[in-house]
Amino acid sequence: MVSDSNDLGSAARALSAAVTALTRVVGQGLADAGREVSDEIVAELRKASDELEDASARVVVVGVPRRKKTRKADADPPKGPTDAAARRRARAEATRTQLLAAAAAVFAQKGYEGSSVGDVAAEAGYTKGAVYTHFSSKEDLLLGIVEMMSAQDEAHFAAGSTSVRDLLCSGDGDPEALSRTLLALEIYTYAIRHPDAQPHLAPLVATTWDHTADVLAAADGRTEPTQDDRDLALALLSVHTFAQVFGPVLGDDAATESAGRTIDRLLGEG
Repeated sequence: MVSDSNDLGSAARALSAAVTALTRVVGQGLADAGREVSDEIVAELRKASDELEDASARVVVVGVPRRKKTRKADADPPKGPTDAAARRRARAEATRTQLLAAAAAVFAQKGYEGSSVGDVAAEAGYTKGAVYTHFSSKEDLLLGIVEMMSAQDEAHFAAGSTSVRDLLCSGDGDPEALSRTLLALEIYTYAIRHPDAQPHLAPLVATTWDHTADVLAAADGRTEPTQDDRDLALALLSVHTFAQVFGPVLGDDAATESAGRTIDRLLGEG
């Protein structure tokens, strides 16, 4: 009980401090303080409010009820701190997913270097403060996207494919496929320009290459890919990627059609 009360007191003090900070900035004039400062304060208020909600739930569960429970309340199972924490985690995870999807769309459309955290916030319908509650920086958003895309690749390859050609060409001409290719190119170029980030970004490249080689090996009845499988996988991925980029630049389907014929020849099907 003492620990729960301490938690409640700590959360209440955090909320009070955030309100005090907001009052001080309002007194100075939000226009002078800037939009980013106000967003950060909003984020602090939200965080403190969540902590207060969680701590309050713990105290209510172990404390004496302030009023007599109704018949309906007696019939319903009590909601404890686990329920409040689970709801908070679910909200946070949903928000994080929305922000990652927004960042992926913005980075693909404007490029990583040409985008800002404010652009991501606007795309997702949140404030910059909300973004910074979940991600420490724009680079942190990019790393989150890499994790998301790696998980999607794992699920895609685990589902299997009827052929390597279907695997590589089924999305040709699809705007979503183009957006994903552009996003991947942004990740690759960022990794080249920032060697310190390569350990975090390399898994996406490795996963795509490895799985394509695995599909080639499986098509020939092998459980493990050979070096020839890996070499062919790289050639196929290169043709597919550049065709995705050349098509919109040229304004026709010539590159996509050429890529399809080239992939057939490389696979011995043409």
